[in-house]
Amino acid sequence: MASRGSLPRLWPSPTRADVEAVVHLEDPVLRNLHVTQTYHQLQVALTDVFGEDDVSWCGFATWTSKTAGVLIRKDVLPELLTELMARADALTRSLAELQERLLGAWGASVVVPSVLARALDEVLDEVSHHMARGNLLVFEELAPLYVDLLERFSGPSRPDVAALDAVLARLTPGPVSEGGQDLLIQAVRHYHEARLASDARARAELVFLANALVGYHEQARLQGPIVSALNAPLKEVFLDSLVSFAHADANMRARDMSEWGLREAFNPLATRLERLWRELATRMLMRLELPDVTLRLGEDSPTLAVERDFPPALERLEHPELVALMAALGRAPDDRAERGARDWGSLADRMNLLVDLYRARQQDRLLYDQPFTWLQVDAFQQGRVPHGRL
Repeated sequence: MASRGSLPRLWPSPTRADVEAVVHLEDPVLRNLHVTQTYHQLQVALTDVFGEDDVSWCGFATWTSKTAGVLIRKDVLPELLTELMARADALTRSLAELQERLLGAWGASVVVPSVLARALDEVLDEVSHHMARGNLLVFEELAPLYVDLLERFSGPSRPDVAALDAVLARLTPGPVSEGGQDLLIQAVRHYHEARLASDARARAELVFLANALVGYHEQARLQGPIVSALNAPLKEVFLDSLVSFAHADANMRARDMSEWGLREAFNPLATRLERLWRELATRMLMRLELPDVTLRLGEDSPTLAVERDFPPALERLEHPELVALMAALGRAPDDRAERGARDWGSLADRMNLLVDLYRARQQDRLLYDQPFTWLQVDAFQQGRVPHGRL
């Protein structure tokens, strides 16, 4: 049996009413802060069920939600605009003669940077919207499930079919592609087995299997928001903003340029800018801020220590369903190679990275760290976005 959790309880265990209150928050920035904090509180509370050795999916969700908050708040806008402008400079210089002929000397020096800044802000609004939608989508479905696990599985560690059935009763059979929750049903069964396992190695494998199944369900549900965020249409927004700017500015109106002429003339530049944006957006989305390191998800995830990739209990995988799941995800049980995700829009690539992240960090106590300071939590619990770095 797992030893019961002994971590200090700085906040109470979340209830279903707490989760519902977060779901109904309208401000996506404040909601994300509450989502992140709720995952953390659930993870700490769940040590009463699984012990402290093995981190549940909530421990990872804390930090993925915190990372999503950077995009939801658009904290990356200044850095992204600076880099995009620097990278775009060579492109705009190559079209300087055309710009000056169409926009005049003043327009050529002012309009393109202004329009690009406006377009980037609008595109990041769309990215923020998709990230907030995904953050809510996952929390609304999975946080109540973990509250159920906490309430039903806490207490004496003995087989309790009624408790298991009560948790499973709220889940809908069927594949995730059809709105079903088969993966979550499997995960709950394995969490229940892990709670009762007396062998630490067997418990670690069962928690890893359950985490991977929940992660697979989560990432399948997030496919739409992720692809939409990656495909935000900078080209279209840039050209629309350029036309709008031209119609609003007296100097440019005096040049009597048609909308069609502007779009045709600046289409090559807009196409190149969008290509640059996709490259930067992919890099921006493919990152994960953990307590000790920011992972660049196109690269191999860092190991726990120089001498090993995974904690000893997960060094060799033996559970038949876990081995089968790894094979289904294209991962041999003891494969250490090619752990980075190359295409964040690909569900298979994301899972390729995440199963290794879950495995490598499942017994990393840093994942119990608080995502925010006391003062920050106090601020957003009072309905204010805290100052400073979040």
